[in-house]
Amino acid sequence: MAQQRGLIKLDGSIDGMTFYRSNGMDLVRSTYGPDKQTIQTHPNYVRVRENNQEFGGSSVIAKALRAGWGAVYRHMAVGATTFRTVGLIRKILGRGEGIRGQRIFDPVRLASMLMNFSFSKTAAYDRICLVPYQAIVNAERNEVTFLFSDVDTHRMIVAPQGATHFRLINLVSVLSTYAYQQTTSRYEPTEAAYNSKSSCNTSDYIPLLGSTGAFAIVSAIDTVMTMLPADSALISTIGIEFYEDLNGMKYLFSSGHAMKVQAVY
Repeated sequence: MAQQRGLIKLDGSIDGMTFYRSNGMDLVRSTYGPDKQTIQTHPNYVRVRENNQEFGGSSVIAKALRAGWGAVYRHMAVGATTFRTVGLIRKILGRGEGIRGQRIFDPVRLASMLMNFSFSKTAAYDRICLVPYQAIVNAERNEVTFLFSDVDTHRMIVAPQGATHFRLINLVSVLSTYAYQQTTSRYEPTEAAYNSKSSCNTSDYIPLLGSTGAFAIVSAIDTVMTMLPADSALISTIGIEFYEDLNGMKYLFSSGHAMKVQAVY
């Protein structure tokens, strides 16, 4: 690439050269590949258009998935998690029903593909937290309860050095089925009212000193109707986060946390 110099700054393609602006600089490079109009209209690029439609839909759906995970996602996500969520959604969409380029994203029918997705590529929940639990979903599919037996923190928790406490997390969120809409040329949720709704609750701060006794964590989606719509998936995630106690104040560690999708209902 070359940098433009002179008073007149160009934008666009002329005689095989493309002029553009990036990072505050005016640049120029050789034009390569078909232009946008050709890709959108030429019959040779039908497959490209189909892939572009589904990739765009995957980005929209992955954003809705991460929105449901809310603030917890920010300190749990490590190792290009944003790109991994898009890749995961793209695989699920590729298994959807319908014609290529307009396949339906169905998180209920293909729930198993979301299972065990880790928020961190390097910190797996099952290696950090060995605490046994039972997950119970209610008949309406809008509430999940985690039941924990007695926790031996010495044997069951792999804590980062310096941590004094931890909390276990129960996060539930809703992800709607998505369908391609010809009128808008976009993938849109079939149940927008519930899409990305979430609820997150945690245990108390648990000291890393020994046993805790049994306890439960309940998280429920606030739904207008009793039952969650059939074409919306309830995504249940379980996580652990670590803290340091300083003069009675609990400070969240910058690393060492872990979270995963434990079930999709």
